[in-house]
Amino acid sequence: MKRGWVLCVALGLGACGGGQTMVDKPVEAPTKGKKGAKTDGGAGPELKVVEPVARGMTVKGVTALCDENLETARQILEAIKKQDASKVSWQSTLGRLDEAFLSINNASEFPYLAGVAHPDEAVRNAARGCETKTDELVTGIWLDAELAKVIKAYAQKNEKLTPERARFLEHTLRDFRRNGIELPADKQKRLREINNELTELGQRFIAEISSSKGTISIKPEQLAGLPEEYKKAHPPGPDGKVVISTDYPDYYPFVTYAADRKLAKELYILFDNRGGDVNVSRLDKLLTLRTEKAKMLGYASWADYAIEPRMAKTASEVKAFLDRVSTAIGDPVERELKEFRSEHGRIAGNANKPLIPPDMYFLTDRLREKRYKLDSQELAKYFEINRVTKGLLDITARMYGIEYKPVKEKVWHPSVTTYEVLSGGKPIGKFYLDLFSRDDKYKHAAMFTIRTAKTLPDGTRQTPIASLVCNFPNPGEPMQHNQVVTYFHEFGHVLHHLLTETELASFAGTATVRDFVEAPSQMFEEWAWSRDVLDLFARHPQSNAKIPDALFEAMIRSRRFGLALSTQRQIFLAQLDMAYHTQEPGFDTTALLEKVHNQYFAFQYVKGTHFQSSFGHLIGYDAGYYGYQWALSLAHDVLGRFKTEGLLNPKVAADWRRLVLSRGGAAEERKMIEEFLGRPPTEAAYVTFLRGEGS
Repeated sequence: MKRGWVLCVALGLGACGGGQTMVDKPVEAPTKGKKGAKTDGGAGPELKVVEPVARGMTVKGVTALCDENLETARQILEAIKKQDASKVSWQSTLGRLDEAFLSINNASEFPYLAGVAHPDEAVRNAARGCETKTDELVTGIWLDAELAKVIKAYAQKNEKLTPERARFLEHTLRDFRRNGIELPADKQKRLREINNELTELGQRFIAEISSSKGTISIKPEQLAGLPEEYKKAHPPGPDGKVVISTDYPDYYPFVTYAADRKLAKELYILFDNRGGDVNVSRLDKLLTLRTEKAKMLGYASWADYAIEPRMAKTASEVKAFLDRVSTAIGDPVERELKEFRSEHGRIAGNANKPLIPPDMYFLTDRLREKRYKLDSQELAKYFEINRVTKGLLDITARMYGIEYKPVKEKVWHPSVTTYEVLSGGKPIGKFYLDLFSRDDKYKHAAMFTIRTAKTLPDGTRQTPIASLVCNFPNPGEPMQHNQVVTYFHEFGHVLHHLLTETELASFAGTATVRDFVEAPSQMFEEWAWSRDVLDLFARHPQSNAKIPDALFEAMIRSRRFGLALSTQRQIFLAQLDMAYHTQEPGFDTTALLEKVHNQYFAFQYVKGTHFQSSFGHLIGYDAGYYGYQWALSLAHDVLGRFKTEGLLNPKVAADWRRLVLSRGGAAEERKMIEEFLGRPPTEAAYVTFLRGEGS
């Protein structure tokens, strides 16, 4: 139920489902009537459409946005509990419960974004206070025996429900159990304490990463190897030195292109240590509390608890899946490593010098240029953020039959832009683009939900709002192709959120299981590799020419080079996540990091680094990082139909929108894919891709 952000995998593989199956016509239709008409849910406030951005721009506003909507949720919950259990209906129980969840989303979504992206520290601090209040209320819902009694009383009526409503009832009963409703009072008290502590620790963990910024000061000549545009953007200061930071726009080009590999290693160490010792200590506490909570609820480990409601179902199935992927990339990894070691030895003048993680980016680029004649700096000239944005919007408008309309309104930073989305001439949502790096801003790339969609009891529709928060080069500067891929990935999340047509807020947009939610956006990365697509917007800044054939062909030929090692790194991260969440707490997280790193990743662990301190996915994606690979398997299967019938084919896109994107989490994810493909999903397409077989 609780919403938040959907995170891109940083520098992963690309970057960081016939028939009438619209959401079925309700068997028991939502209560409709004149605006302001009472529902059959008894006393309690009626929901009205909220405007969170306009409301939450100041300390006072963001606090009121949070507190007032949480109070609305409390009043709705009280109205549910005061009913006569013999007279309950869908709308007076589950219908109103979904309204309460929507009110909680209304309270918390924009404050969550403001807490990591608003330029005013006072607003950020005020916004962060909402998460604790929200989590306290959510914990209370699942431990409320009176509320559970009313919901169970309705369940016992066994009324015929639409599939979406039946799924919500099933999930609600399940989540009461999973959140401790059956525990004795003393353990429920402890569970509340644990949940509050987890919220605070997780919030501070992410805030620490956002505020961490390591720098190195170097001589201008030590920028050798970097693009000219990068050098121009980093002039010497009064002391004659150039400052390079660990922020993404500085870090990734430097470790990829810098000829001085000692400096690249120095910056890498600072980058991996963002969050510092304080986040290492917080992680120790997080892991201890998660394990305590899982065992209190009857699970052997946090991984067993977290994975149960997802597609994978069990930690053992996750392990088996990761092993299958590892097996698939075994031979390609060895082939790539042979080339990497040879080139590394040639450059270093020492064939025995070990490979370390920043060498992966550097050598991948060198070998792509050497083997495939791919000049990534020359390629980057064809991608400028404003052109890429226009191309992305034009492409998706064409695919899904939608229109984007720029909107002028007050936003949290001058660089943020706003677009309204229309379908059939009717507004269906809105999104914000916060694309450029700045101090004290979220350091990754992610889609944040700002408002959740729902059909309100009076028949009106609260339309969805989203925001992309990224760290791309400024307008006029070249974008690396992998950043373009990231942009497409994140916009895939925006489309998933905005094109929803669910009745219930609890299933709207990206409210799917965690190991499915990345599939639509990972699939959309493929468009950033298509000649037909890139020709629509990729242009040279001076000549306005399209990407030359030789350069484009080099990009495509080199695409898979480094893929096996990149995938191996993703397996390492997934295995680290699982190791942290399956072992008894009290272990040294750095020692385990080193062990898992050297077991699953061919690039040697660098002593003195504490990657776990900056591994933001441990918050929110805990025991779920495997989901990126799981979802990639689904994405490559789905791509088969798009590639066969056309990436820009509006009929295929319409089916994808109707059968998958519009339904959010309202149907079983595997079933949605099966309906789109006309068969059950398989791993075959992904295994073929990883082995370098086929297109």
